[in-house]
Amino acid sequence: MTANRQIFHEGERRVQQRAGVPVSYVQRVSAYVRAAMPDQHVEFFNTLPVLFMGALDRQGWPWAVVTFGAPGQLCTATPSELLIRQVPPLADALELTLGPGARLGLLGLEMTSRRRNRLNGTVRSRDAEGIRVSVDQSFGNCPQYIQLREVDWQAGQDAPPIARQVSIASRAGRAMLAQADTFFIATRAGELGGSHHGVDISHRGGKPGFLHLDADGSLSFPDFPGNRFFNTLGNIEQDPRVSLFIPDFETGQALVLQGRGRIDWDPRRASLVEGAERIVDVVPEQVWHVENALPARGRLIERSPSLTQTGNWPKEAAGNAYRRLRIADKIRESDVITSFDLEPLATDDLPLAPYTAGQFLTVRLASRAGHSPSGGQATLTRSYSLSRAWHERASRYRISVKREEYGTVSRLLHDEYAVGDVLEALPPAGDFTLRERSNAIVLVSSGVGITPMIAMLETIVQRADAGEAPPGEVFFIHSARNGREQAFAEVLKTWADRYPWLRLHIAYTRPTPEDVLGKTYHSRGRLTLASLSAWLPDMTRSQVYLCGSEGFMRAQYAALLALGMPREHLLHELFGRGSLESTEAREPGAAAQQALPSHARVTFVSASTRQNESRQAQTVVEWTPAQGTLLELAEQAGLAPLFSCRVGRCGSCALRLVSGEVHYPVPPLAAAEGEVLLCCAVPAAEEPVVIQLAD
Repeated sequence: MTANRQIFHEGERRVQQRAGVPVSYVQRVSAYVRAAMPDQHVEFFNTLPVLFMGALDRQGWPWAVVTFGAPGQLCTATPSELLIRQVPPLADALELTLGPGARLGLLGLEMTSRRRNRLNGTVRSRDAEGIRVSVDQSFGNCPQYIQLREVDWQAGQDAPPIARQVSIASRAGRAMLAQADTFFIATRAGELGGSHHGVDISHRGGKPGFLHLDADGSLSFPDFPGNRFFNTLGNIEQDPRVSLFIPDFETGQALVLQGRGRIDWDPRRASLVEGAERIVDVVPEQVWHVENALPARGRLIERSPSLTQTGNWPKEAAGNAYRRLRIADKIRESDVITSFDLEPLATDDLPLAPYTAGQFLTVRLASRAGHSPSGGQATLTRSYSLSRAWHERASRYRISVKREEYGTVSRLLHDEYAVGDVLEALPPAGDFTLRERSNAIVLVSSGVGITPMIAMLETIVQRADAGEAPPGEVFFIHSARNGREQAFAEVLKTWADRYPWLRLHIAYTRPTPEDVLGKTYHSRGRLTLASLSAWLPDMTRSQVYLCGSEGFMRAQYAALLALGMPREHLLHELFGRGSLESTEAREPGAAAQQALPSHARVTFVSASTRQNESRQAQTVVEWTPAQGTLLELAEQAGLAPLFSCRVGRCGSCALRLVSGEVHYPVPPLAAAEGEVLLCCAVPAAEEPVVIQLAD
């Protein structure tokens, strides 16, 4: 255990734990990371013609660069020291700090034999003789994913590098990414007390194009199985700043970029590329196209045999990947609901994917510092209905989000995210959509359930403005607490005054003195469709759309059936937990009203944890009601349990409850004895809860 703490820093240990690496393995391989070079490494570095280097610039950003020279003249090695006689050609242009005390990550790669060895060290001195580096860590790497190449490292050494800044999506950038089967990535560990910690450089290999250009200008690459040290990913876990060196060995050109990296642990995304265990995304901030970065006249002899176990990105990968969107506007629709206009980045020239009114957008965003129980930055995912109709010239999406008191993501969006901030989103999805029908349409909603309905109504308005006759009358029925909490009140009134086919009814359960009956709303108290039966159309011939909280929807569903609506005429989306298809109403009852504890300790343990390894393969976090459900708590702690519906219907998030008690504020449909549905469960008491994660 002591050796483990000395060899691997906190970020590396967190990634090892999350990847399910047994502690016994980590302890065993720690012996291979030495504080001095063995004789074979000394001989190896003494004969190298090329050395790949990770070094920091004056701002502390890691850069991946290369230096080269005649074999036997580039490096002189002893067990405790490496003298590098040639400074990387890009050192001055990138303002690298290579003086005494600087940390370096070094990778020696012999391409004709696939041998590679790593050295992490500290610059002892720099003078006319070269850069003298003392050895901090020395270890070898396996030959996986290394392409066999023959490169004349003597050719073109006198030609100076010519660098120009480009877009990663430029013609040159796309061409180099399409052929790239190798790149090098530099990372750095976090800072403690203002002192720099280790810098690392790592080789990555795959089939040509494995470094994928996404629609928004970001890059993604699969993380294939390796030695499970996780030096690169562990550094990214602590500090997202990275640099990539992407060479073209035939022409001597290279792309050199700096950006920010993030690990995507979603197994569904990793499954896009055969052999990938996870996906790493990099958002470029500077990209340089460098001529004469390497000697020319390189020749590919053979691709790595390990690549037979890996696949390519599918052609439709862009449609399955998250796309980075900028918050272009933030509009307060009511005291509790805010709309967010989302647009592509300036570097993203692809159009937005179209959608149908009623569909939703799945967004992914990072928690701000201090919001994660683990102390790090968590990645959180939620789905929100698109609250605007689509049109052909659309350049923005709009989602409208209610700020929930215990809603982690909704509070982040409302309180922390501002115009100009960036989040990620999948393409629009969902089957709760406006259908073609010639008879009356009835839209019934409550609270934030108005969001898909306003998009559906706007679609009908667009068609009417285009000269298309409306499908009979349209009835828009909405329930809110009062005018302060109701969203889109003004536009609804404007449309109702303009279009004679639109019938509007707004019910307030707790109107304020500013609300005027007959003017700003039409009925007081809980909405009852039965009282509107004389006003409503023939329900046997109407298409009904229903969206809101479970209690609201159950009441309206029963009323609609009593009014003669055929079940097949109802389309619904639940903003809450439960299902209208259940045979019995699931009222919360006395059990659901129990008081929640003020805090509880929750431990997530790996399914593969052995008894004597439990301290290393577990995540312990403190839960409070502000953290929300156990699924939200797990996500804030950096875990990625599977889930789907998030409302207790599908059972995807079910995990074994090892010990402790949980409580469901609204009883789910899919719960089984001995399991916990993370998406809708909370601790029942202050006693510790232990949950076993799936493999």
